[in-house]
Amino acid sequence: MRLSADIISNSEQRSNPLGEREIILRGLAIPSIEHLGATRDLFDTIDFCDNRITRLENFPRLQRLSSLLLSGNSIDAIDARNLAKNLPNLTNLVLTNNRISGLHEIGNIADGCKKLEYLTMTGNKVTRRQHYRLYTIHRIPTLKVLDFIKIKKSERGMAKRLAMSTAGATLEGDVEFEARQNALKVKSNTFNPGEGKSAKESFLVSFTKEQKSQIKDMIANAISPEEIETIEECVKRGQFPESHLGRKHIEKDETEVVSPRKK
Repeated sequence: MRLSADIISNSEQRSNPLGEREIILRGLAIPSIEHLGATRDLFDTIDFCDNRITRLENFPRLQRLSSLLLSGNSIDAIDARNLAKNLPNLTNLVLTNNRISGLHEIGNIADGCKKLEYLTMTGNKVTRRQHYRLYTIHRIPTLKVLDFIKIKKSERGMAKRLAMSTAGATLEGDVEFEARQNALKVKSNTFNPGEGKSAKESFLVSFTKEQKSQIKDMIANAISPEEIETIEECVKRGQFPESHLGRKHIEKDETEVVSPRKK
């Protein structure tokens, strides 16, 4: 389901236990971040947990936003430039159980979140990389808590010594190589938010169980090949074909052509 202004306006909004204004956008099978301008920058926290987001990008200017909850998505890339420009006051970023594997994405978080204090990366492959914790502490000096563990002064010293060592220089070289390789990969695989390679792929990943059932009914009740094609095009773009919702078969006797009278 693509994120729309209507979904945003109809979503739960509340004061969370910390007294922050929060909007709940979890569990909606959202494939990409879009239309967040509809929040009118009224929230301290946005909950995007348990969706299908693959990239952390496309944020409008949200000066009030301080916390992003993104557990249980498929995020493997972060747009540092977008975050730095449009989320200047982000202090808490929860990325538990995503698909981040490269240390270069830690660098993107560092470059994009200059005031970050709390970062959670558990459940990502990157946390199994050698020197992950020390590298992250060094790259994001504003951090206070990493993966639910408070950063100690001794760890900051160790992170600094690693960065100044030969091992640290080698690690930084590896990270830069990863970043270049990823840039080439992104360039060769243009991604359109919410759009699969085929209608079938988009059908499987972009819609809820209820929507899938409704789409099947729409196709079954279509009155022409053109209408089926229109529905499939919507599905391929990741858009729910609402204009066809509730369509029924038109009975034959209502569409029967009357032959002209013979003279």
